[in-house]
Amino acid sequence: MSGEQSFHEPVLLRSAKSGITEIRTLSQALRLLREDWPETRGKWYSAADKACAEAADGRASVHIARRIFVYAVQESRLSA
Repeated sequence: MSGEQSFHEPVLLRSAKSGITEIRTLSQALRLLREDWPETRGKWYSAADKACAEAADGRASVHIARRIFVYAVQESRLSA
């Protein structure tokens, strides 16, 4: 999995630990989804994990993966 594909525009997150964070690449999004996501995971969480992994493997669009990731961020109230 390459995962180093960049989003056309960063996704801004708000967190109690680190303040505002910019997610600029698929690998950053996947790391957040798999290692630092809040306990509460809604319906968009699984869709974002799948879409980002598929885009990192070249099987899906980076733009679509970003959009789904944004929905997951909003659903989990992480948006800045």
